Amino acid sequence: MQSLECLRPSAPMDCTATVLDSRYITPTIKSIWLQLSNPVFSFLPGQSVWPKFERDGRKFSKIYSIASSPKRCPELELCVSRVGWSSAYIQDLAVGETIPMRGPYGLMTLNQLPKRPRLYVAEGSGIAPLKSQIAWLRDSGYSQPVWLVLANPETVNCLPYHDYWRSLQQTWRSFHYVEAIHCSPEAALVAQELDLSQFEIDICGVGDRVTQICDSILAMGANPEQMRSEKFIAF
Repeated sequence: MQSLECLRPSAPMDCTATVLDSRYITPTIKSIWLQLSNPVFSFLPGQSVWPKFERDGRKFSKIYSIASSPKRCPELELCVSRVGWSSAYIQDLAVGETIPMRGPYGLMTLNQLPKRPRLYVAEGSGIAPLKSQIAWLRDSGYSQPVWLVLANPETVNCLPYHDYWRSLQQTWRSFHYVEAIHCSPEAALVAQELDLSQFEIDICGVGDRVTQICDSILAMGANPEQMRSEKFIAF
C-alpha cells in the first residue's frame, strides 16, 4: 500500500559534513557518503547541497545533487564525476575528513507520491537527483511504473550504480531499468515503445544535451506539461 506522507524540507542551513565512505562506481564517478552535523537537516528528493570551500584562491560556487533518499538523513550521498578542480577536491576527501556545507536547494523535486507513472532519463552523474527520487519512491511503497533510462558518455560501458539498478529491478516490481550502452538514451527509449503521454518525466544531463534529449522525447509523444529537466555544468 502506498504511503500518503508529504515531505517538508528544512530551510537552507549551514552544517559540517563528515566523509563516511568514498568509492568509485565508474572509472570517473564516485559515490561519497556524508554524515551531517545537524540532525534536523531534511530535504526533498531531487534537492542539492552546496559544499563551501576555497581552492587555489577560488571560492567554490557549485551545488551537488543529493543521490540518496531523504529517509537516510542525516546521512546523505553525493554522486561526483571527476571533471575539474572542484569535483577533484571533493573526490579526494578521505574518510573522516570534514567539509562545510549548506542546503538544501533545488526545485525539480517530489514532495508527495505522484499519481502517474514516472520516467527518468539521465546521463553520467546526472543520475544523482533522479536516484534520490527513485530511492524515495521505493522506500515509500510507490506502485505505479517507474522507468529509468541511463547512459554515461564519459565511459559508455560503465553505468553509475549499474549493479544497484539491476538488483532493484529484481526486487521492486514497479521498476524497469534500460541500459543505454553505445547509444543515446533517446535511442534506447524509442525501443521500449512506451506511451509517453501517460508519464511524468524528469531528465538530467550535461549542458546542451538536456535540450536535445527533451526535444527527442517530446517528438515521441511526451506531454510538455508533465516533463521537467535539469542540466548541470561540469568543473
